[in-house]
Amino acid sequence: MAVVVVGSANVDLVTCAPRFARPGETLLGSRFEQLFGGKGANQAVAAALLGSRVSMVAKVGADSLGASTLGNFASFGVDAAHVAQTKSAASGIAHIVVDGAGENQIIIVAGANGELAPADVDDADAAIAGARVVLTQLEVPLATTMRALERGRHAGALTVFNAAPAPTEPLPDALFALCDVVCPNETETAILTGLETSTDEECVVAARAILAKGAKNVVLTLGARGCCLVRAGETVWVPVPAGFEAAAVADTTGAGDAFLGALAHGVAAGASLADALPGAVAVASRSVLKRGAQASYPALDELPA
Repeated sequence: MAVVVVGSANVDLVTCAPRFARPGETLLGSRFEQLFGGKGANQAVAAALLGSRVSMVAKVGADSLGASTLGNFASFGVDAAHVAQTKSAASGIAHIVVDGAGENQIIIVAGANGELAPADVDDADAAIAGARVVLTQLEVPLATTMRALERGRHAGALTVFNAAPAPTEPLPDALFALCDVVCPNETETAILTGLETSTDEECVVAARAILAKGAKNVVLTLGARGCCLVRAGETVWVPVPAGFEAAAVADTTGAGDAFLGALAHGVAAGASLADALPGAVAVASRSVLKRGAQASYPALDELPA
């Protein structure tokens, strides 16, 4: 059940205050939290909690945050042998200020994530060769993401590309041709294709536009509506589990990453892509009932039988 995740590892520095400070003003905050994040790291942790053997390929700084990140991977059983520490950049962070109304301001500094290079993927060839799933995103350089997809395809693994964060420039068709699965949300799908995604019908049309770029399967995450799988000649809708109540949602942070990690786990465990989707939706639905990203992800024994 081997999964390799090539992507980002960040530390979220969260400060709570009654309001946002004005320029030049100093405020007293009410709470500070240091949390672990980054789409790649979140997805790796989600898969590991479900029982997959997960290897992470990432880069952090040779600093205290980098050391903490390595310790966090170890605590979840994620193999961090290919998480390198660099002295030329600090660990990636997200500085988040939350006001009394729950609104936030976020500044992201990619730091060492921006130094994850194709050569780092090549160094992980042995891990990729034994993987059933290789999972990538867009929080590291595009060339690195493409190399991960290339090496995964060469190894015969299922290549999964999470098209997030939404790209600011068009992605090359050569990338989509390397993807067994492209997994965006509705907003990311609209940006990828330039098409509307306001209705289910529009989502399917936009997904087929991604197929036309060379992807084999498109899995659209639809929030409280579940997800849909679109591929040649077939569309499969997967709703959220019966009994799920939107009113019970505490925090949607990292839910998409929980979905991707669970999807990778399901396929790595031997399920078909379509058969892995209900479990992925169930894990994501469970994750939004607690605050935080990684802290909200369920282990296998916490899920309904």
